Amino acid sequence: MKHLTSIYWRCSEKNHMALIYRKILNNVKNFRSAKGLWNLGGYFLAGASAALGFAPFQLSFMFLLSWGWFFAKIALVTRSESHNFACAFAFLLGLHMANLYWLAFPLTINLARHWILIPPAVILIPIYLSLQLWLAVFITEKYCDGIYEKALAFTTLFCAILFFVGHYGPGFPWILPGYIWNSHEIFLQTLSVYGIYGLSFVTVLISCLLGCSYVFHKKKDPENSRKSLLGALFLVLFLIVFGFYRLHWYRTEFTNYNVRIVQCNISQMDKINQNLSFKNLNRHVALSWHNRRIDFVIWPEASVPYLYHEQFAQLHSHLKSPLKIGEYLIAGAVRKDLLTSNVYNSAVVINHLGENIYNYDKIRLVAFGEFLPLRKYIPFESFSSIASDIGDFNVGSAPKLLEINGLRIVMAICYEAAFPLEFIPSGQRGDVILNLTNDGWFGPTSEPFQHLQIVRARAIEIGLPLIRAANYGISAVFDPLGREIGRIDFNKSGFLDCRVPRSILETPYGKFGDLLFFVFLMIGLIYAFRRGHP
Repeated sequence: MKHLTSIYWRCSEKNHMALIYRKILNNVKNFRSAKGLWNLGGYFLAGASAALGFAPFQLSFMFLLSWGWFFAKIALVTRSESHNFACAFAFLLGLHMANLYWLAFPLTINLARHWILIPPAVILIPIYLSLQLWLAVFITEKYCDGIYEKALAFTTLFCAILFFVGHYGPGFPWILPGYIWNSHEIFLQTLSVYGIYGLSFVTVLISCLLGCSYVFHKKKDPENSRKSLLGALFLVLFLIVFGFYRLHWYRTEFTNYNVRIVQCNISQMDKINQNLSFKNLNRHVALSWHNRRIDFVIWPEASVPYLYHEQFAQLHSHLKSPLKIGEYLIAGAVRKDLLTSNVYNSAVVINHLGENIYNYDKIRLVAFGEFLPLRKYIPFESFSSIASDIGDFNVGSAPKLLEINGLRIVMAICYEAAFPLEFIPSGQRGDVILNLTNDGWFGPTSEPFQHLQIVRARAIEIGLPLIRAANYGISAVFDPLGREIGRIDFNKSGFLDCRVPRSILETPYGKFGDLLFFVFLMIGLIYAFRRGHP
Protein backbone atom coordinates (compact mmCIF):
# COMPACT_ATOMS: atom_id res chain seq x y z
CA MET A 1 0.00 0.00 0.00
CA LYS A 2 2.84 2.39 0.88
CA HIS A 3 4.50 1.50 -2.45
CA LEU A 4 1.34 2.32 -4.40
CA THR A 5 0.96 5.61 -2.53
CA SER A 6 4.52 6.66 -3.37
CA ILE A 7 3.94 5.83 -7.04
CA TYR A 8 0.79 7.99 -7.01
CA TRP A 9 2.60 10.96 -5.58
CA ARG A 10 5.53 10.63 -8.03
CA CYS A 11 3.09 10.54 -10.92
CA SER A 12 1.16 13.51 -9.54
CA GLU A 13 3.95 15.91 -8.63
CA LYS A 14 2.93 18.23 -11.42
CA ASN A 15 -0.69 17.99 -10.41
CA HIS A 16 -1.46 21.14 -8.42
CA MET A 17 -4.52 19.67 -6.71
CA ALA A 18 -2.52 16.66 -5.57
CA LEU A 19 0.09 18.92 -4.01
CA ILE A 20 -2.58 20.89 -2.15
CA TYR A 21 -4.18 17.67 -0.96
CA ARG A 22 -0.85 16.39 0.30
CA LYS A 23 -0.25 19.63 2.20
CA ILE A 24 -3.65 19.45 3.87
CA LEU A 25 -3.16 15.77 4.68
CA ASN A 26 0.13 16.50 6.40
CA ASN A 27 -1.48 19.19 8.58
CA VAL A 28 -4.38 16.90 9.44
CA LYS A 29 -1.87 14.27 10.56
CA ASN A 30 -0.21 16.87 12.75
CA PHE A 31 -3.50 17.75 14.41
CA ARG A 32 -4.37 14.11 14.90
CA SER A 33 -1.50 13.90 17.33
CA ALA A 34 -2.21 14.32 21.02
CA LYS A 35 -0.37 17.64 21.07
CA GLY A 36 -2.32 18.98 18.10
CA LEU A 37 -5.70 18.01 19.56
CA TRP A 38 -4.73 19.47 22.91
CA ASN A 39 -3.77 22.70 21.16
CA LEU A 40 -7.13 22.92 19.35
CA GLY A 41 -8.96 22.07 22.57
CA GLY A 42 -7.22 24.97 24.29
CA TYR A 43 -8.41 27.38 21.61
CA PHE A 44 -11.95 25.99 21.81
CA LEU A 45 -12.05 26.38 25.61
CA ALA A 46 -10.65 29.91 25.36
CA GLY A 47 -13.46 30.80 22.96
CA ALA A 48 -16.02 29.22 25.27
CA SER A 49 -14.64 31.19 28.22
CA ALA A 50 -15.17 34.41 26.24
CA ALA A 51 -18.88 33.58 26.30
CA LEU A 52 -18.83 34.28 30.06
CA GLY A 53 -18.71 37.97 29.16
CA PHE A 54 -22.34 37.84 28.02
CA ALA A 55 -25.56 37.41 29.98
CA PRO A 56 -26.36 35.87 32.35
CA PHE A 57 -22.76 35.85 33.62
CA GLN A 58 -21.67 39.36 32.49
CA LEU A 59 -18.00 38.73 33.34
CA SER A 60 -16.70 41.37 30.94
CA PHE A 61 -13.07 40.78 31.87
CA MET A 62 -13.32 37.15 30.73
CA PHE A 63 -14.23 38.26 27.23
CA LEU A 64 -11.50 40.92 27.15
CA LEU A 65 -8.80 38.56 28.42
CA SER A 66 -9.83 35.66 26.17
CA TRP A 67 -9.94 37.84 23.07
CA GLY A 68 -6.69 39.52 24.06
CA TRP A 69 -5.05 36.10 24.33
CA PHE A 70 -6.57 35.08 20.99
CA PHE A 71 -5.23 38.18 19.25
CA ALA A 72 -1.80 37.68 20.81
CA LYS A 73 -1.73 34.17 19.29
CA ILE A 74 -2.68 35.61 15.91
CA ALA A 75 0.13 38.15 16.15
CA LEU A 76 2.79 35.76 17.48
CA VAL A 77 2.18 32.46 15.72
CA THR A 78 3.76 32.18 12.28
CA ARG A 79 2.88 28.65 11.25
CA SER A 80 1.11 27.36 8.16
CA GLU A 81 -2.16 28.88 7.00
CA SER A 82 -4.02 25.65 7.63
CA HIS A 83 -2.70 25.52 11.21
CA ASN A 84 -3.72 29.11 11.88
CA PHE A 85 -7.11 28.49 10.31
CA ALA A 86 -7.75 25.47 12.55
CA CYS A 87 -6.78 27.35 15.72
CA ALA A 88 -8.78 30.49 14.90
CA PHE A 89 -11.78 28.44 13.83
CA ALA A 90 -11.66 26.39 17.05
CA PHE A 91 -11.68 29.60 19.13
CA LEU A 92 -14.62 31.12 17.23
CA LEU A 93 -16.52 27.83 17.29
CA GLY A 94 -16.11 27.62 21.07
CA LEU A 95 -17.46 31.17 21.43
CA HIS A 96 -20.54 30.53 19.30
CA MET A 97 -21.37 27.08 20.62
CA ALA A 98 -21.12 28.22 24.25
CA ASN A 99 -23.26 31.29 23.56
CA LEU A 100 -25.88 29.82 21.24
CA TYR A 101 -26.41 26.32 22.62
CA TRP A 102 -30.00 27.34 23.37
CA LEU A 103 -30.86 27.28 19.65
CA ALA A 104 -31.57 23.58 20.07
CA PHE A 105 -34.07 24.06 22.89
CA PRO A 106 -37.12 24.99 20.72
CA LEU A 107 -36.57 21.78 18.75
CA THR A 108 -37.18 19.71 21.87
CA ILE A 109 -40.72 21.08 22.29
CA ASN A 110 -41.90 18.81 19.48
CA LEU A 111 -39.03 16.36 19.45
CA ALA A 112 -40.72 13.80 17.21
CA ARG A 113 -41.00 16.31 14.37
CA HIS A 114 -37.90 18.45 14.78
CA TRP A 115 -35.19 16.16 16.17
CA ILE A 116 -33.45 16.08 12.80
CA LEU A 117 -32.78 19.85 13.06
CA ILE A 118 -30.92 19.67 16.38
CA PRO A 119 -27.46 18.93 14.88
CA PRO A 120 -27.70 21.83 12.39
CA ALA A 121 -28.84 24.14 15.19
CA VAL A 122 -26.01 23.37 17.62
CA ILE A 123 -23.25 22.68 15.09
CA LEU A 124 -23.89 24.05 11.60
CA ILE A 125 -25.10 27.50 12.67
CA PRO A 126 -22.05 28.09 14.93
CA ILE A 127 -19.82 26.78 12.11
CA TYR A 128 -21.46 29.19 9.65
CA LEU A 129 -21.00 32.17 11.98
CA SER A 130 -17.41 31.16 12.82
CA LEU A 131 -16.41 30.88 9.16
CA GLN A 132 -17.66 34.42 8.52
CA LEU A 133 -15.53 35.90 11.28
CA TRP A 134 -12.53 33.75 10.44
CA LEU A 135 -12.21 35.85 7.27
CA ALA A 136 -11.08 38.76 9.47
CA VAL A 137 -8.34 36.55 10.94
CA PHE A 138 -7.24 35.34 7.51
CA ILE A 139 -6.88 38.84 6.00
CA THR A 140 -5.14 40.14 9.11
CA GLU A 141 -2.53 37.38 9.05
CA LYS A 142 -1.99 37.49 5.31
CA TYR A 143 -1.74 41.22 4.63
CA CYS A 144 -0.60 42.86 7.87
CA ASP A 145 2.86 42.76 9.38
CA GLY A 146 3.11 45.15 12.35
CA ILE A 147 1.44 44.40 15.67
CA TYR A 148 -0.62 47.59 15.72
CA GLU A 149 -1.46 47.03 12.06
CA LYS A 150 -2.87 43.64 12.94
CA ALA A 151 -4.82 45.03 15.90
CA LEU A 152 -6.56 47.67 13.79
CA ALA A 153 -7.11 45.34 10.84
CA PHE A 154 -8.60 42.59 12.99
CA THR A 155 -10.89 45.02 14.87
CA THR A 156 -12.05 46.76 11.70
CA LEU A 157 -12.66 43.65 9.62
CA PHE A 158 -14.30 41.74 12.45
CA CYS A 159 -16.81 44.52 13.19
CA ALA A 160 -17.45 45.23 9.49
CA ILE A 161 -18.38 41.57 8.93
CA LEU A 162 -20.67 41.61 11.96
CA PHE A 163 -22.49 44.66 10.64
CA PHE A 164 -22.88 43.90 6.95
CA VAL A 165 -23.70 40.21 7.27
CA GLY A 166 -26.03 40.86 10.20
CA HIS A 167 -28.02 43.52 8.36
CA TYR A 168 -27.73 42.67 4.69
CA GLY A 169 -27.06 38.94 4.69
CA PRO A 170 -28.27 35.83 6.50
CA GLY A 171 -26.60 36.88 9.73
CA PHE A 172 -27.57 36.70 13.38
CA PRO A 173 -26.59 39.91 15.26
CA TRP A 174 -27.04 38.45 18.72
CA ILE A 175 -23.73 38.14 20.56
CA LEU A 176 -22.10 41.41 19.51
CA PRO A 177 -19.03 42.23 21.64
CA GLY A 178 -20.56 45.51 22.86
CA TYR A 179 -23.13 43.59 24.90
CA ILE A 180 -20.50 42.43 27.39
CA TRP A 181 -20.79 45.80 29.17
CA ASN A 182 -24.37 45.19 30.25
CA SER A 183 -23.37 44.54 33.87
CA HIS A 184 -23.87 48.26 34.61
CA GLU A 185 -25.48 51.07 32.64
CA ILE A 186 -22.44 53.30 33.19
CA PHE A 187 -20.52 51.35 30.53
CA LEU A 188 -23.36 51.53 27.99
CA GLN A 189 -23.92 55.27 27.66
CA THR A 190 -21.70 55.68 24.59
CA LEU A 191 -24.35 53.67 22.74
CA SER A 192 -26.15 57.00 22.44
CA VAL A 193 -23.28 58.26 20.26
CA TYR A 194 -22.18 55.36 18.04
CA GLY A 195 -24.59 52.48 18.75
CA ILE A 196 -23.90 48.85 19.49
CA TYR A 197 -21.56 48.37 16.52
CA GLY A 198 -19.46 51.34 17.57
CA LEU A 199 -19.26 49.98 21.12
CA SER A 200 -18.35 46.57 19.70
CA PHE A 201 -15.50 48.23 17.75
CA VAL A 202 -14.19 49.84 20.94
CA THR A 203 -14.57 46.54 22.86
CA VAL A 204 -12.61 44.47 20.33
CA LEU A 205 -9.96 47.20 20.14
CA ILE A 206 -9.53 47.11 23.94
CA SER A 207 -9.05 43.33 23.75
CA CYS A 208 -6.52 43.67 20.92
CA LEU A 209 -4.55 46.32 22.82
CA LEU A 210 -4.36 43.94 25.79
CA GLY A 211 -3.07 41.32 23.37
CA CYS A 212 -0.56 43.82 21.95
CA SER A 213 0.75 44.48 25.44
CA TYR A 214 1.36 40.77 25.93
CA VAL A 215 3.02 40.41 22.50
CA PHE A 216 5.41 43.31 23.13
CA HIS A 217 6.18 41.87 26.56
CA LYS A 218 7.15 38.58 24.90
CA LYS A 219 9.27 40.49 22.40
CA LYS A 220 11.12 42.28 25.21
CA ASP A 221 9.71 45.68 24.25
CA PRO A 222 8.50 47.14 27.58
CA GLU A 223 7.82 50.62 26.20
CA ASN A 224 5.30 49.49 23.58
CA SER A 225 3.88 46.96 26.03
CA ARG A 226 3.17 49.77 28.48
CA LYS A 227 1.70 52.00 25.76
CA SER A 228 -0.68 49.26 24.64
CA LEU A 229 -1.85 48.58 28.17
CA LEU A 230 -2.38 52.28 28.84
CA GLY A 231 -4.34 52.58 25.59
CA ALA A 232 -6.70 49.79 26.67
CA LEU A 233 -7.13 51.34 30.13
CA PHE A 234 -7.77 54.76 28.59
CA LEU A 235 -10.64 53.38 26.48
CA VAL A 236 -12.21 51.69 29.52
CA LEU A 237 -11.82 54.90 31.52
CA PHE A 238 -13.47 56.83 28.67
CA LEU A 239 -16.52 54.55 28.86
CA ILE A 240 -16.74 55.07 32.63
CA VAL A 241 -16.27 58.87 32.62
CA PHE A 242 -18.71 59.42 29.75
CA GLY A 243 -21.26 57.15 31.40
CA PHE A 244 -20.88 58.79 34.80
CA TYR A 245 -21.51 62.31 33.52
CA ARG A 246 -24.41 61.27 31.29
CA LEU A 247 -26.14 59.40 34.12
CA HIS A 248 -25.53 62.37 36.41
CA TRP A 249 -26.86 64.86 33.85
CA TYR A 250 -30.13 63.06 33.02
CA ARG A 251 -32.43 62.28 35.92
CA THR A 252 -35.27 59.81 35.49
CA GLU A 253 -38.56 61.59 34.89
CA PHE A 254 -42.01 60.10 34.40
CA THR A 255 -45.09 60.77 32.31
CA ASN A 256 -48.67 60.55 33.61
CA TYR A 257 -49.29 57.24 31.80
CA ASN A 258 -49.60 54.10 33.92
CA VAL A 259 -49.07 50.58 32.59
CA ARG A 260 -49.62 47.08 33.92
CA ILE A 261 -47.31 44.40 32.51
CA VAL A 262 -48.60 40.85 32.80
CA GLN A 263 -46.23 37.87 32.92
CA CYS A 264 -47.95 34.49 33.30
CA ASN A 265 -44.81 32.32 33.06
CA ILE A 266 -46.52 29.64 30.94
CA SER A 267 -44.21 26.93 29.62
CA GLN A 268 -44.16 26.49 25.86
CA MET A 269 -45.55 22.97 26.18
CA ASP A 270 -48.60 24.41 27.93
CA LYS A 271 -48.92 27.28 25.46
CA ILE A 272 -49.19 24.98 22.45
CA ASN A 273 -51.56 22.59 24.25
CA GLN A 274 -54.96 23.53 22.78
CA ASN A 275 -56.76 21.90 25.70
CA LEU A 276 -55.25 24.59 27.95
CA SER A 277 -56.04 27.58 25.70
CA PHE A 278 -58.99 28.88 27.74
CA LYS A 279 -57.14 28.34 31.02
CA ASN A 280 -54.10 30.26 29.69
CA LEU A 281 -56.33 33.12 28.53
CA ASN A 282 -58.00 33.31 31.94
CA ARG A 283 -54.62 33.49 33.65
CA HIS A 284 -53.83 36.65 31.65
CA VAL A 285 -57.25 38.14 32.36
CA ALA A 286 -57.01 37.39 36.10
CA LEU A 287 -53.65 39.20 36.36
CA SER A 288 -55.08 42.17 34.45
CA TRP A 289 -57.87 43.07 36.92
CA HIS A 290 -57.01 46.22 38.87
CA ASN A 291 -58.47 48.81 41.26
CA ARG A 292 -56.27 51.71 40.29
CA ARG A 293 -55.81 53.95 37.27
CA ILE A 294 -54.14 51.96 34.49
CA ASP A 295 -53.92 53.40 30.97
CA PHE A 296 -52.45 50.34 29.27
CA VAL A 297 -52.57 46.65 30.14
CA ILE A 298 -49.78 44.87 28.27
CA TRP A 299 -49.61 41.17 27.49
CA PRO A 300 -46.59 39.44 25.90
CA GLU A 301 -46.06 38.02 22.43
CA ALA A 302 -48.61 35.38 21.32
CA SER A 303 -50.48 35.69 24.63
CA VAL A 304 -53.88 35.41 22.92
CA PRO A 305 -54.17 31.60 22.61
CA TYR A 306 -56.45 31.55 19.57
CA LEU A 307 -56.06 32.44 15.90
CA TYR A 308 -57.10 36.06 16.07
CA HIS A 309 -59.15 38.14 13.60
CA GLU A 310 -60.92 41.49 13.90
CA GLN A 311 -64.44 39.95 13.92
CA PHE A 312 -63.72 37.59 16.82
CA ALA A 313 -66.53 39.08 18.94
CA GLN A 314 -66.58 36.38 21.63
CA LEU A 315 -62.87 36.73 22.23
CA HIS A 316 -63.07 40.54 22.29
CA SER A 317 -65.73 40.34 24.97
CA HIS A 318 -63.35 38.34 27.13
CA LEU A 319 -60.33 40.57 26.41
CA LYS A 320 -62.11 43.79 27.37
CA SER A 321 -63.42 42.43 30.68
CA PRO A 322 -60.67 43.88 32.94
CA LEU A 323 -60.64 47.27 31.15
CA LYS A 324 -62.34 50.41 32.43
CA ILE A 325 -63.35 53.45 30.39
CA GLY A 326 -60.37 54.98 28.59
CA GLU A 327 -58.12 51.93 29.12
CA TYR A 328 -56.49 49.78 26.46
CA LEU A 329 -55.13 46.27 26.14
CA ILE A 330 -52.04 45.67 23.98
CA ALA A 331 -51.56 41.95 23.45
CA GLY A 332 -49.49 39.68 21.25
CA ALA A 333 -51.53 37.45 18.93
CA VAL A 334 -51.26 35.28 15.84
CA ARG A 335 -53.51 37.34 13.57
CA LYS A 336 -55.30 36.29 10.38
CA ASP A 337 -56.28 38.93 7.86
CA LEU A 338 -59.72 37.88 6.61
CA LEU A 339 -59.32 39.77 3.32
CA THR A 340 -55.98 38.27 2.26
CA SER A 341 -55.88 35.14 4.49
CA ASN A 342 -52.35 36.18 5.47
CA VAL A 343 -51.21 35.20 8.96
CA TYR A 344 -49.05 37.55 11.02
CA ASN A 345 -47.25 37.59 14.34
CA SER A 346 -48.94 40.73 15.62
CA ALA A 347 -49.70 43.11 18.43
CA VAL A 348 -53.39 43.97 18.69
CA VAL A 349 -54.91 46.90 20.56
CA ILE A 350 -58.35 46.54 22.19
CA ASN A 351 -60.26 49.39 23.86
CA HIS A 352 -62.72 49.11 26.75
CA LEU A 353 -65.58 48.57 24.29
CA GLY A 354 -63.90 45.47 22.88
CA GLU A 355 -63.04 47.21 19.59
CA ASN A 356 -59.87 46.28 17.73
CA ILE A 357 -58.49 49.77 17.01
CA TYR A 358 -54.90 49.02 15.91
CA ASN A 359 -52.76 46.15 14.68
CA TYR A 360 -49.01 45.93 14.25
CA ASP A 361 -47.52 43.08 12.21
CA LYS A 362 -43.98 41.89 12.81
CA ILE A 363 -41.55 42.86 10.02
CA ARG A 364 -38.47 40.80 11.04
CA LEU A 365 -39.31 37.11 11.17
CA VAL A 366 -37.10 34.40 12.66
CA ALA A 367 -35.76 32.04 10.02
CA PHE A 368 -36.91 28.43 10.62
CA GLY A 369 -38.89 29.61 13.65
CA GLU A 370 -41.53 31.68 11.84
CA PHE A 371 -40.78 30.91 8.21
CA LEU A 372 -38.72 28.45 6.21
CA PRO A 373 -36.10 30.03 3.94
CA LEU A 374 -36.22 28.79 0.34
CA ARG A 375 -39.62 27.25 1.05
CA LYS A 376 -40.29 26.50 -2.64
CA TYR A 377 -37.23 24.23 -2.79
CA ILE A 378 -38.31 22.09 0.20
CA PRO A 379 -39.88 18.86 -1.11
CA PHE A 380 -42.01 18.20 2.00
CA GLU A 381 -45.20 20.27 1.89
CA SER A 382 -46.18 19.25 5.41
CA PHE A 383 -42.92 20.47 6.91
CA SER A 384 -43.75 23.64 8.86
CA SER A 385 -41.73 26.27 10.66
CA ILE A 386 -41.05 25.54 14.32
CA ALA A 387 -43.36 28.17 15.82
CA SER A 388 -46.34 27.53 13.56
CA ASP A 389 -48.46 24.58 12.49
CA ILE A 390 -50.45 26.76 10.08
CA GLY A 391 -47.65 27.53 7.65
CA ASP A 392 -45.21 30.40 7.41
CA PHE A 393 -46.01 33.79 8.89
CA ASN A 394 -46.28 36.74 6.54
CA VAL A 395 -44.07 39.80 6.88
CA GLY A 396 -45.63 43.06 8.04
CA SER A 397 -45.63 45.99 5.66
CA ALA A 398 -43.44 48.49 7.57
CA PRO A 399 -42.46 49.77 11.03
CA LYS A 400 -45.45 51.36 12.67
CA LEU A 401 -46.04 54.00 15.30
CA LEU A 402 -49.13 53.35 17.42
CA GLU A 403 -50.53 56.61 18.79
CA ILE A 404 -52.95 55.66 21.55
CA ASN A 405 -54.48 58.17 23.92
CA GLY A 406 -51.68 60.64 23.10
CA LEU A 407 -48.82 58.19 23.73
CA ARG A 408 -46.74 57.33 20.64
CA ILE A 409 -45.60 53.73 20.95
CA VAL A 410 -42.79 52.21 18.85
CA MET A 411 -43.46 48.48 18.50
CA ALA A 412 -40.81 45.75 18.44
CA ILE A 413 -41.90 42.12 18.65
CA CYS A 414 -39.28 39.68 19.95
CA TYR A 415 -36.36 39.31 17.51
CA GLU A 416 -36.94 42.72 15.88
CA ALA A 417 -35.18 44.43 18.76
CA ALA A 418 -31.86 42.85 17.72
CA PHE A 419 -31.70 45.21 14.72
CA PRO A 420 -30.99 48.82 15.76
CA LEU A 421 -33.22 51.49 14.20
CA GLU A 422 -34.94 49.04 11.83
CA PHE A 423 -38.16 49.01 13.88
CA ILE A 424 -38.26 52.84 14.13
CA PRO A 425 -40.71 54.37 11.59
CA SER A 426 -38.95 56.81 9.28
CA GLY A 427 -39.18 60.36 10.60
CA GLN A 428 -41.24 59.31 13.64
CA ARG A 429 -39.38 58.88 16.88
CA GLY A 430 -42.19 58.09 19.32
CA ASP A 431 -42.34 58.33 23.12
CA VAL A 432 -41.63 54.76 24.25
CA ILE A 433 -40.46 51.40 22.89
CA LEU A 434 -42.77 48.46 23.57
CA ASN A 435 -41.17 45.04 23.22
CA LEU A 436 -43.44 41.98 23.36
CA THR A 437 -41.72 38.62 23.54
CA ASN A 438 -42.32 35.03 24.55
CA ASP A 439 -38.91 33.39 25.24
CA GLY A 440 -40.80 30.32 26.42
CA TRP A 441 -39.34 28.47 23.45
CA PHE A 442 -35.91 28.61 25.10
CA GLY A 443 -36.76 27.48 28.61
CA PRO A 444 -34.27 27.89 31.47
CA THR A 445 -31.31 28.80 29.24
CA SER A 446 -29.26 31.97 28.83
CA GLU A 447 -31.39 33.21 25.91
CA PRO A 448 -33.94 35.22 27.98
CA PHE A 449 -31.09 37.04 29.74
CA GLN A 450 -29.26 37.74 26.47
CA HIS A 451 -32.49 38.96 24.89
CA LEU A 452 -33.03 41.41 27.73
CA GLN A 453 -29.53 42.89 27.36
CA ILE A 454 -30.16 43.39 23.65
CA VAL A 455 -33.43 45.31 23.97
CA ARG A 456 -32.04 47.41 26.81
CA ALA A 457 -29.34 48.69 24.44
CA ARG A 458 -32.02 49.93 22.01
CA ALA A 459 -33.43 52.27 24.69
CA ILE A 460 -30.03 53.90 25.32
CA GLU A 461 -29.22 54.20 21.61
CA ILE A 462 -32.21 56.35 20.74
CA GLY A 463 -33.09 57.88 24.12
CA LEU A 464 -36.51 56.30 24.56
CA PRO A 465 -37.81 54.42 27.60
CA LEU A 466 -38.45 50.71 27.14
CA ILE A 467 -41.39 48.61 28.30
CA ARG A 468 -40.88 44.88 27.91
CA ALA A 469 -43.55 42.23 28.42
CA ALA A 470 -42.38 38.61 28.38
CA ASN A 471 -44.29 35.40 28.94
CA TYR A 472 -41.53 33.07 30.09
CA GLY A 473 -38.62 35.42 30.44
CA ILE A 474 -37.95 38.74 32.09
CA SER A 475 -40.43 41.61 31.94
CA ALA A 476 -39.00 45.02 32.79
CA VAL A 477 -39.20 48.79 32.41
CA PHE A 478 -36.11 50.90 31.66
CA ASP A 479 -35.68 54.66 31.41
CA PRO A 480 -33.99 56.22 28.33
CA LEU A 481 -30.54 55.68 29.83
CA GLY A 482 -31.11 51.98 30.51
CA ARG A 483 -31.72 52.35 34.24
CA GLU A 484 -34.08 49.69 35.49
CA ILE A 485 -37.35 51.02 36.94
CA GLY A 486 -38.90 47.65 37.74
CA ARG A 487 -38.98 44.02 36.66
CA ILE A 488 -40.66 40.63 36.97
CA ASP A 489 -37.84 38.14 37.32
CA PHE A 490 -37.22 35.08 35.22
CA ASN A 491 -39.49 32.10 35.94
CA LYS A 492 -41.92 34.26 37.95
CA SER A 493 -45.62 34.88 37.44
CA GLY A 494 -47.25 38.20 38.28
CA PHE A 495 -47.75 41.77 37.17
CA LEU A 496 -45.80 45.02 37.31
CA ASP A 497 -47.54 48.41 37.67
CA CYS A 498 -45.38 51.32 36.65
CA ARG A 499 -45.51 54.86 35.29
CA VAL A 500 -44.02 55.28 31.83
CA PRO A 501 -40.64 57.10 32.00
CA ARG A 502 -40.27 60.27 29.96
CA SER A 503 -38.09 60.27 26.84
CA ILE A 504 -35.08 62.57 26.43
CA LEU A 505 -33.79 64.62 23.50
CA GLU A 506 -32.92 62.62 20.42
CA THR A 507 -29.44 61.12 20.71
CA PRO A 508 -26.64 61.52 18.13
CA TYR A 509 -27.10 57.87 17.21
CA GLY A 510 -30.84 58.41 16.78
CA LYS A 511 -30.10 61.28 14.36
CA PHE A 512 -27.15 59.91 12.40
CA GLY A 513 -27.36 56.15 12.90
CA ASP A 514 -24.14 54.21 12.30
CA LEU A 515 -22.30 57.11 10.64
CA LEU A 516 -19.65 57.32 13.36
CA PHE A 517 -19.16 53.55 13.22
CA PHE A 518 -18.45 53.83 9.49
CA VAL A 519 -15.92 56.57 10.29
CA PHE A 520 -14.26 54.09 12.69
CA LEU A 521 -14.11 51.52 9.90
CA MET A 522 -12.56 53.97 7.42
CA ILE A 523 -9.91 55.16 9.88
CA GLY A 524 -9.17 51.58 10.89
CA LEU A 525 -8.69 50.44 7.29
CA ILE A 526 -6.49 53.43 6.39
CA TYR A 527 -4.17 52.95 9.34
CA ALA A 528 -4.24 49.17 9.40
CA PHE A 529 -3.00 48.65 5.87
CA ARG A 530 -0.27 51.24 5.83
CA ARG A 531 3.30 50.17 6.49
CA GLY A 532 5.66 51.16 9.25
CA HIS A 533 3.82 50.10 12.41
CA PRO A 534 5.89 48.30 15.05
